[in-house]
Amino acid sequence: MIRPISVLFFLILFLLAGCSGGTAPATRPLPTRIPLLPTLTPTPRAGALGGAGESLTTFGMGAGGSERGAAVSAASGEQVDLYAMEAPEFPPDLEWLNTEQPLSLAQLRGKIVLLDFWTYGCVNCLHNIPYLKQLEARYPDELVVIGVHSAKFATEGQTENIRQVILRYGLEHPVVNDKDLRVWHRWNVKAWPTLVLIDPAGNLAGLHVGENFYGPFNTLIRQLIDAFDARGLLDRTPLRFRLEREGLPQTILSFPGKVLADARGNRLFIADTNHNRIVIADRQSGEVLALAGSGADGFADGDYATAAFAWPQGM
Repeated sequence: MIRPISVLFFLILFLLAGCSGGTAPATRPLPTRIPLLPTLTPTPRAGALGGAGESLTTFGMGAGGSERGAAVSAASGEQVDLYAMEAPEFPPDLEWLNTEQPLSLAQLRGKIVLLDFWTYGCVNCLHNIPYLKQLEARYPDELVVIGVHSAKFATEGQTENIRQVILRYGLEHPVVNDKDLRVWHRWNVKAWPTLVLIDPAGNLAGLHVGENFYGPFNTLIRQLIDAFDARGLLDRTPLRFRLEREGLPQTILSFPGKVLADARGNRLFIADTNHNRIVIADRQSGEVLALAGSGADGFADGDYATAAFAWPQGM
């Protein structure tokens, strides 16, 4: 007989494996403080985040104590100027979602770009989604978030599965299906989630591995906005992307989470999760009897019309 504690132990190991990089060593969390740009014409440098098997571990100070975008390669000890590291372009022929056409970093010059390397089977990646949305809302005209969905398993690389996750979590930024890890390898990424900031000149500006990125990235983005805006190099032209949810038929339920059967009252209470409400239906016919919740994402007591729920699940 297998003891319950043993089952729990192996379950925890399985969940942790879903967010690891397999046999590749996990990249250590990096500081995400970035200095102001010392020059507007850095010398482009080939390569991404260090050579094969390397990882950038610390940001340093430039000559004379001035802050520079410097890092030290853990493998070679060589100091690398991050501002001399041009962000590698997206490979051609990748599938894109939440946009009508593929994007390129070249066409996004003047914008701050945040690349989110994630996969929907990684719980840490999902934890980052609300904070990505906060940054998008705070900097709607200066920041462009691009999700790089680098699948760990074959099913995670299926475009339709990614589309359903986009709908489920209400993502409103473009997502590229990196099912063969082509973008992943261009950036020499080692773990999910990894987040990269690219400045308006198209150079690497910041890097973070794991969760808890909002605070340092928010500060970083503010610094980049001030620096590039002062030089007239920030493009605030609003961008409009065609989202996957556009054109879909309206439905009573959207990713319902739970159902409670009321035998005495012959009713069903359904957690209509993505609509932030509770649907009350006849148990026999399925006819909708009432809707509880305004549909707004929040927590508020009230009557059926004014109460607010946030992705209701438990009943």
